[in-house]
Amino acid sequence: MRTCLYFILFSFLEFVHLTLSKQIPLIGLFTSTNHDNHSSSIVIDYAVNHLKTISNLTTELRIQRTKHDIPCDMAIGTKMVFDMISQTPRPLAIFSGSCQTVASAIAETAGIYDMTTIIYSETSSLFTARDKYPTLIRTVPGDSQHNIARKLLLNTYHWRRFGILYQYERQYTMPVTRFNDLLHEDNIEWEIALSKGISFKDLDETQGNRTRNSLKDAFDELQRDDTRIIIGNFNSTMAIRIFCEAYRYNLYGSRHQWIIVGYYESEWWLKNPAPCNTSEILQALNGTLQTRVAELGYDENARTVADLTPAQFKFDLTRLDISSYHTNSYFVGYEFDAILTLTSAFENLDKSLIKQNCSNNFSNDFVWRQSCWRVELINIIKTLDIDGVTGRIRFNNGDRIGEIVIEQILVSPSHKSKNVEIVKLFVALPTEQSKYVLLPAKNGRNITWHGQDPPNDRIKRIHRDQRISVLTYTIMAIASGIGILIATGFFVFNIIFRTHRFIRMSSPQINNLIIAGCILSYTSVLLMGIDSSLLGKQNSISAMNFICAARIWTLSIGFTISFGAVFSKTWRVHTIFTNVDASKRAIKDIQLFIIVGVLLAVDIILLSTWQIIDPLKIQKYESQTKTEGKDIVTLWSYEECRSKRRSIWFTMQSIYKGILMVTGSRFAWATRNVQIVALNDSKYVGMSLYNVVLLSITTAVVGYFLRDQHERSYILTSTFILLCVSITLCLVFVPKVLEVARDPHSSTKPQRVIISTVGTKSPSPTQEKEKKNATKDNQQVLSKIKQLTHQNDTLRSNANKCEELITKLLSILNDANGNKQSQIEIFIPKSTILADDITSAQESDWLLADESQSRK
Repeated sequence: MRTCLYFILFSFLEFVHLTLSKQIPLIGLFTSTNHDNHSSSIVIDYAVNHLKTISNLTTELRIQRTKHDIPCDMAIGTKMVFDMISQTPRPLAIFSGSCQTVASAIAETAGIYDMTTIIYSETSSLFTARDKYPTLIRTVPGDSQHNIARKLLLNTYHWRRFGILYQYERQYTMPVTRFNDLLHEDNIEWEIALSKGISFKDLDETQGNRTRNSLKDAFDELQRDDTRIIIGNFNSTMAIRIFCEAYRYNLYGSRHQWIIVGYYESEWWLKNPAPCNTSEILQALNGTLQTRVAELGYDENARTVADLTPAQFKFDLTRLDISSYHTNSYFVGYEFDAILTLTSAFENLDKSLIKQNCSNNFSNDFVWRQSCWRVELINIIKTLDIDGVTGRIRFNNGDRIGEIVIEQILVSPSHKSKNVEIVKLFVALPTEQSKYVLLPAKNGRNITWHGQDPPNDRIKRIHRDQRISVLTYTIMAIASGIGILIATGFFVFNIIFRTHRFIRMSSPQINNLIIAGCILSYTSVLLMGIDSSLLGKQNSISAMNFICAARIWTLSIGFTISFGAVFSKTWRVHTIFTNVDASKRAIKDIQLFIIVGVLLAVDIILLSTWQIIDPLKIQKYESQTKTEGKDIVTLWSYEECRSKRRSIWFTMQSIYKGILMVTGSRFAWATRNVQIVALNDSKYVGMSLYNVVLLSITTAVVGYFLRDQHERSYILTSTFILLCVSITLCLVFVPKVLEVARDPHSSTKPQRVIISTVGTKSPSPTQEKEKKNATKDNQQVLSKIKQLTHQNDTLRSNANKCEELITKLLSILNDANGNKQSQIEIFIPKSTILADDITSAQESDWLLADESQSRK
């Protein structure tokens, strides 16, 4: 009796279930390289049976599929669709897990019938073309969804500059185009150093077959542009070849980071047709980041509509045929969610059709052919928002908005081979319709860098202003000010003691020119240290342009005046004592002023022409300093006075002043052994000349090599100028100050000319000839001195006789008053005729005039 009651109750419940449940016929098409593969059937059966246990789901999917998976053949797939559409009962949708070519044919054929097609294993961007696949739904995120994860990753590590290598096929170029559009949506400045497509025919290494997009050309550009971050979008076959090339070009390691689209076949790097061996490819591949769709949802404990968590789903899969699970691809979770999506959509279809007065009697062929329910089914799926084992199930125009994981390929060497580990690092989790957030993976693993820190996307450039420090300028200004005060003191000294014999004999007016030139040179040091930061922003450019001109004018004219005065004095000594000639006349100070005036006129003409034709203007430049061991370059911004043809003008100035210095050096060397005590500063003038020449050459050479180091160049240039000017002043005036201090009333008589011969080297024939000429000239001078001495004695004797005669005459005149007559005899002494025009010469030129008159 009890058994009969159980049977009646079971029959009633079965009747109720059959009454309330709806069976939805579907077409199931699956491809596989192995025709005997039943992995798709295992997961489908598991999903359908599990959903039957959910009490609030009354829809049951009945998937009509072939006994075995079909091959990846578009023709076979299309034929199977047409055959299965004609079956009874009529299928309401197509459920497919096929390869790309078959999936494309199925989706395009289904679009003709407005039949919903749902696929779960194809991520190609080609399926986003809704004009071609209007009824296609994908429960797996497409390749374009990876762009969001890439952008988040680039932002996380502040990588703004990168290159893109992609396979030159439409399914790989479309994500790159959309990635570029995605980057322009915000205000961040991105720099794409390289974006190049490569096809398989471009992999030919022979030079004659190299195309415009050849792989080697792409890597040449990456290396030349120093691209550090490289994004790759290509299949696994091309990836092997690209990483082989990366190994050859050494574009991997601590300074480079590759980010590629992950592949779903296991150990794809072993299928190696490249010229490199697997070990080399893995060496370049080590540390590469890849993006893939998430295998399961981020929250493993989130309960789905199917009353199942991702963790429970994963556990249930282990109870199935493990080999089948592993043989099947990465997408079993998306396969389950595809069945869940269709079940939920058909669950909501009845209510929606009732509102639209559209029949749901799909067994009726007339109703089946109607389009109202087909359109409504598509709309329901597109607006669906449920939780699945792969995360939240939402769609954007038929494309899944899903989770994207960022993983790292780590290669660790073992005894005989290399172990490859794929580590999950981040998950790009969708929050709103188009918003994603990057979260760390729950495994606690961190990204592994080859170096201590993430690689820089470029050489880090630090911009700094290269200014002359206040301390440096203060020191130089104080030194210049002291120099100006000393020069002024020498000028006052020269004026006060201008009547002193020792000062008069050194041509004080010429010495005043030396002081004026030195003061101008000191002033140029002050002008060199001024930059726009000291003047402020307002009118700083015009003021700096004026200072640029003032710098070159003060230094050049100061050099010409001071050096010209020293040069003229050296020339006078050289003229007198290197070629003694009885016909020479006295060299007066006015002639030295003329020499300085000519030199100054040439300088003014050159500077005026420069200022009119090509004026100096302040310009900003940058110099860089690279820090060893780090990708850091400091860019020093500095100001410099330049003109378009500055080098030409500098060359002209250098030639002019160089000839002047060479000539002056020759004069100084020729008179190196002459000590003219009467012209008491000749030796020091020569020393000043040597000092100017040597320091000028040193300043020019050092300034050239330190032209990019603004402050150091200023310090050294200013130091050389200060030394040059100060030494010249001291050599010319310190001996005079000491002499005046020793003999304030100039009571000491001037001494004679001393020509010393110093040296132990054996003279050359030319020197021997010059020595003989000098000896001959010296003998002539000595002979003239003896003659003058004899004349002087004669004059003294005559003077004594004249004095005796005058005495006698005065005595006779006194006797004449006494009317005494006397007779005397007058002897006129022999006279020595001398042209007495010595007194017409300046006292500073007394020796020269006396010598000239003596010769006459």
